[in-house]
Formats: sequence, C-alpha cells, structure tokens
Amino acid sequence: MLSALTPLPNIFPPRRWWGGFFLVLTLLMAGRPAALAQNVGPQLTSPPKRILMLFSEGINLPGLLMLEQAMQTEMQRVSTNRLEFFVENLDLSQFPDTNHLQQFQKYLSGRYNETNLDLVVAFPLTKEYLVAGALPDALFPNVPVVFATVNEWPVPLGLSELGVTGIIQRHDLNGTLNLIQRLQPNTRRVVVMGGTSEADRLTLNEISERAKSVEGMKFDFWTNRPVAELPVAASTLPQDTVILLSTIQRDVTGQRFHLAEFLKSLSPVTRVPVYVLGRSSIGNGALGGVVVNQEELGRRTAQLALRVLGGVHPETVPIEVQTTGTPMFDWRELRRWKIPESRLPAGSVVLFRPETLWEQHRATILILLAILMVQASTIGALLAQRKLRRQAQLEIDRQRTELAHVTRVATMGQLASALAHEINQPLGAILRNAEAAELFLKKENPDLEEIRAILADIRADDQRAGSVIEGMRALLKHGRHEANPIDLGNLIEETVALVWADALTRQMNLTMQVSASLPVVVGDRVQLQQVLLNLILNGMDAMTGGNPAERRLTVHAARDPNGDVEIAVSDAGGGIPAEQMPKLFEPFFTTKPDGLGMGLAISKTIIAAHGGKIWAENHANRGATFKFTLPVDRCEL
Repeated sequence: MLSALTPLPNIFPPRRWWGGFFLVLTLLMAGRPAALAQNVGPQLTSPPKRILMLFSEGINLPGLLMLEQAMQTEMQRVSTNRLEFFVENLDLSQFPDTNHLQQFQKYLSGRYNETNLDLVVAFPLTKEYLVAGALPDALFPNVPVVFATVNEWPVPLGLSELGVTGIIQRHDLNGTLNLIQRLQPNTRRVVVMGGTSEADRLTLNEISERAKSVEGMKFDFWTNRPVAELPVAASTLPQDTVILLSTIQRDVTGQRFHLAEFLKSLSPVTRVPVYVLGRSSIGNGALGGVVVNQEELGRRTAQLALRVLGGVHPETVPIEVQTTGTPMFDWRELRRWKIPESRLPAGSVVLFRPETLWEQHRATILILLAILMVQASTIGALLAQRKLRRQAQLEIDRQRTELAHVTRVATMGQLASALAHEINQPLGAILRNAEAAELFLKKENPDLEEIRAILADIRADDQRAGSVIEGMRALLKHGRHEANPIDLGNLIEETVALVWADALTRQMNLTMQVSASLPVVVGDRVQLQQVLLNLILNGMDAMTGGNPAERRLTVHAARDPNGDVEIAVSDAGGGIPAEQMPKLFEPFFTTKPDGLGMGLAISKTIIAAHGGKIWAENHANRGATFKFTLPVDRCEL
C-alpha cells in the first residue's frame, strides 16, 4: 500500500471505505453491582483498544504535552477496556519539506501495517489539518479519526467529507481584552508580543481586529524585534502598560521559541503584568488571562474519542468549534501586582495558591476531629456519670446522716430516765443551796464565808448539769460532719458519764481502762461518740437478766502494734452465736426484739469513713468484745 502512495496533494481525496461498519466487541460483564467487578472483567478478557496519537509538531511543547496527558488520563479513567497508546509526531515546523513527509509515511506504514488500530487521535497545528485528514486517510482508511487543535485557522471544507470529527479551540481574545480592562482599568497601553510564523501572524491579525473595538487603550505590536531583545525593552515600560503575549513559534530572525522559556526571561525584568492566551503559559511569570485550558480540552477530546470507540461514526458528529476560554490566574502574580481576587470574574481558576492546613491534611484533620468528638463524647458521658454518682453519693450520705441522727435520738430516748436523774441531782442541790443561802442572809450578821461556799457549790452543780445537757445536745445536734483533732481519753470519759446513771440503774459495773499516752486523732467527735455509746449500750443490753454480780462492762483504749488507736468494749453476757457473727454489721440485722438493726451498720460506716476497722469476737468462757481502730494520721471524712 505504501509503494502506491505519492506525495500528498493539496486537495483532500475522497475517503475510501473498505467495508461497512466497525466491529463492536462484546464486553463480558460479571453481573455484579460493584463497579469494580464490571470494569475489571472485560479488561482481563477482551483485547485492548489500540490508539495512535499523531502530532503535527514536537510533543515537547508544554501545551501539547498537557493536552496529551489529560486525554490519556481521562480515557484510562472512564474506559472499561484496556487501552494501548502509540505516539508519533511529524514536527512539520522543523521539517516542512515533502521528502520528510514521504519518509514519515513510510515509517508509519511499516510500523503499524500489522497493528489493528481502533482509533487515530490527531493534534494538527497546520492550516491543512494534515495529520487529521490526508495522512490517516491514506495510511489507515478504515480507522476512525478524532482530532483536537488550538488555532485560528478556518476549518477546511474537505475535512468533514473524510469522516473526521474533532474539537477546534479558538483563543478567547475578546475575553482577555475585557479582562485587562476589568482588572486594571487604568491601563492606557497594551504591548502585544508575537512571532512571525504563519500561525503567529494569524493570531496577531485576530488580536488587531479585536483591538479596534477597545476604547481608551493603545495597542503596540512588537513583532519586528528579535525575541531575545524583548525582555530588555519591556523593562522600561511605564506603569499604565500591560503586556499581551500572543503565540511565538518563530521570531523575526527565524529562531524557534517556547513561550514558557521566554516568559522565564521576561517576567523577572518587566515592571508590568503579562497576560497570556494559554493555560500552559501560566506558572512561568504570567498573570493569567481568559485562556485555552489544554487540560479541559484533553478531557473533552477523551470523551469524544470514547464515543467513537464505542461505535459512533465520526461523520455523524459535527466538528465542534469552541470560542470561549477559562479565566485563569497565577496566585503569586495576583499578589505581586496587588490585584484583589474580588475583581476576578465568576468561575475564575486561581493556580499555585498555597494550600491551607485544611487542604493539606484534610483527611487527617477529619480523622482527628472524629477522634476528638468521640473522646469529648466519652468524657462528657463520664463527667455526667460522675455527676450522677456524686449526687447519688451525696444523697446516700444525707440519708446516712439522717439515719445516724435518728439512731442517736433513739439512743438518747433509752437514756432519758437516767439522764433526767443526772440532771435532777445537781438541780436539787442548787435549790437546797439557794434556800440555805437565803436563810443565812436573813441573819443580822450573815456569815459571808459560808455564803461564798454555798455559791461555789451552786456553780459546781450548775456546771455538772450543764455538762450533762451539753453532752445530750452534742449527740442530738443535726449538722455537717467535721474532722477535728480529738482527745480520745476525754471523749471516752464524756461518753461513760452519759451512760453512768443508766449503768447504775441496771446494776452494771462499768469501768474504764484508758492509756495515758493515747495520741490525738482526727475525726468527727459526735460520730465517734455515737459509735462508742452504741457499743456500750449493746454491751449492757447483752447482760440484762444476768447475775448482777457478774455484770461487768469494760471500756479499754490503747495503741495497737500498728501504731493505731484500738478501743474495745467488753461485756460478760452470753456471747454471739457463731452463725450470727458474719451478719452483725449488716443493715437491719438485730437480735433485739425492739431493735432496728442499724446501730452496728452505721457504726461500721462511720469507722470506715475514719479509715479504721470494726469487728467483734467472743471470749473463751463467756461474753464478747467489740473493737474498732482509728488511724493516728489520716481520716477520709
């Protein structure tokens, strides 16, 4: 087939069709709802789709490279088939002669003669659209063609007759000129820099035509100078000027240039912003413009190519001509020229903006926030639970205090008759001493010394009655518990004094054995006196009905081997049955017919709150002893 080819004519020949319709491959579907299962199956079992990408110029141009990568990425992302890409470039601007074209035809024919191509994707930059029309028509007449290009050339009339479709992207010159007026309304001069190739001159002519409708700005076209001299000339431009950089394939000297390289030399020396026409130029010192977005063009070309690969005939799809661009800017240049982002048109794309902490670590921040929310919820729940527990504990303490108070009142009720006798004795003595003093005063010469003695007796009897009443008041008072230093010897004496009259009435032999070296402990005096009083009364109750001569109750206080204070109340009663011993300190357990069963339970709670222990043990012969300890240096009230 290649031997029959002649150099390509200037007029497109009619396209030769060898046959009918393209073969549509049946994709094997796994039938599962998961997209992954749907995509992977056909890729593993179907032959790949082979795509030849033809470039009229070198692929090293930034715009073409961006376009190719975007198209391949989009096709790989969307396609359910395996794709194989082959890339070839003609480089016509470097080698425009006919001999080079013939050699390139032979090369393509020999390399792809045995390759069953499914699609040709062309990227023409010449006005003949050679790589999209005549070339693939001559070499691959049965292979559909899709093209994408950025130029100002008119569409060749014969192109659509070849069964070719594609996308032509024009430069949005009106959009960029309007943008200059919007961002920098004080601009009076626009310096247009461009090349001298045929495509460069076409773009410059379009700019010149658009400039005629712009009022208030003068346009200077710097096209007759070598590109190497432009940065120096641009460094002297006044502040009311901007630079509009057109396409530059060749300059006046015939030298080839890449816009990206030229911008790197122009931007550092110029004192005015530079506007461009293509996305690939942004990032090298240009401010921006309403540009051709090669990445978006690549994605749209990929979507069109996938439609053709899916069986759509190219000749049924009209060639698309796109004339609008995308407002796009370099964030660094916006800051350099002090242009606020509020001036940018809607839909603008700002590139090279430094990522915020949220943008850099969004996933990590979300995970940390989720963890913190879980932790905060957990902490909140724990705090709420703690509050409820504290409220419950406070309620328990309040009820325990109430119960302890009721128990003390009940205990004082048991001692009422004895205490009344204890109070009546000093009161009677006070009355008799007062009557005696009255008789002495009636004498003509009263004995003052005797009267003083009588008054001293009255004072002593009053203090005795006051101490009894004070002890009763302390036990009956209802208030908060307070931890204070306590002289245990004095506390034991006061408690024994309270029950002394009752002990005499019951014919009990009550004795005290208190060590003289007892240390001071910290605790609540009323609570500890309540415990001791309860144990003494229990001991006397245990001996009721026994032989009066054997009714002995002893209160003993000394330090134990651990250094704590141990107080013991021993009786000579019948002892405690072994089966009742484990239940002694349980609430509502009692051996008394009229008992509440709370005295020992409350005593255990009070001693535990003071950091001590309480227990009971039987004597070897008869009787029992209740003991409790109090630490010398700690209290948990």
